[in-house]
Amino acid sequence: MADKETILVTGATGFIGGWLVETLYLNGSAEVRAGIRSWSSAARLARFPLEIVFCNVLDKEQITQAMAGATVVIHCATGLRDVIVQGTKNMLEIALKLGGKRFVHLSTTEVYGNVSGEIDEKAPYQYTGSEYGDAKIEAEKLCWQFYEKDLPITVLRPSIVYGPFSKDWVIRLAHRLQSGNWGIFEGYGEGICNLVHVADVVSGILLAIRHKRAVGEVFNLNGPEMITWNQYFQRFNAALGLPELKVINPSGSRLRAAILQPVKASARFVLNHLDSPLKKAYERFREARAIMQFAEKSIKATATSTELNLYNRKAVYLTSKAREMLGYHPSFNVDAGLQMSAGWLNHLGLVN
Repeated sequence: MADKETILVTGATGFIGGWLVETLYLNGSAEVRAGIRSWSSAARLARFPLEIVFCNVLDKEQITQAMAGATVVIHCATGLRDVIVQGTKNMLEIALKLGGKRFVHLSTTEVYGNVSGEIDEKAPYQYTGSEYGDAKIEAEKLCWQFYEKDLPITVLRPSIVYGPFSKDWVIRLAHRLQSGNWGIFEGYGEGICNLVHVADVVSGILLAIRHKRAVGEVFNLNGPEMITWNQYFQRFNAALGLPELKVINPSGSRLRAAILQPVKASARFVLNHLDSPLKKAYERFREARAIMQFAEKSIKATATSTELNLYNRKAVYLTSKAREMLGYHPSFNVDAGLQMSAGWLNHLGLVN
């Protein structure tokens, strides 16, 4: 890749997109352009004198303006199905029209579905009914359609990405561990976690845009250490300095997940409709507020049935192709990554 090319990153206010933009800016190897949907979520990027542009992937006019002059596009934006599928199609159409030199699409190992064993890039797509995983399959299929039209495309499939700024696998999990209601899932937490630190994912992305051999290829991105989900919970819990986790038996965890599933849906409705009578009661009366806070705490600290299935999945996503073709070598072992994550949480006061 030539020096000081302009790289557009979509989803720049997101977890991976934010890390990527900051890394590109700090290493100075290219002019980075951060594509955002709204200013309200751009506080993290405002720490640096970056070029920030509006790039709602559902708005072709914004995409065209954001992509003008950019020779490399790294598509990190994600969301609901329309953002993933139609948004990716919009990005591909504009990139082809403007003659982009490289388009890197960030996908996920969830496109493999509920599999077991060692999984490489030759494994077929598997639809599971998951909105996110199924939409990512459709987005990948679009990428290969545009590759046939001579758009230089690389697809990357990270596994479980964690590290500072991760909402799902750091912030939310830390709160669950703090709740006292989380634990070791006996019979359901012995699946392989496939943790990869976000800095290693960024490293993989940068390798993909620099190697000509990456064009027309798909690569798994995973970390250097395979541990179970229960081991992840235990080691993160220890990094946070919390009391030892209790063991949660299989029947209890399944039953609790099933019972709270409809409760979660109802709670989301209440909290998302500010003018509802129940929401007003929650705001006005101490007793109602206490009940809602207790329910909210229980909901957040309970694994869903979907999560329990994930925690039991015994798949290892192989990275030998990325290692051999790109020179990808993840450097963050789990303990180092968790210590960094715990330190970040403590620094920002996100844990007690």
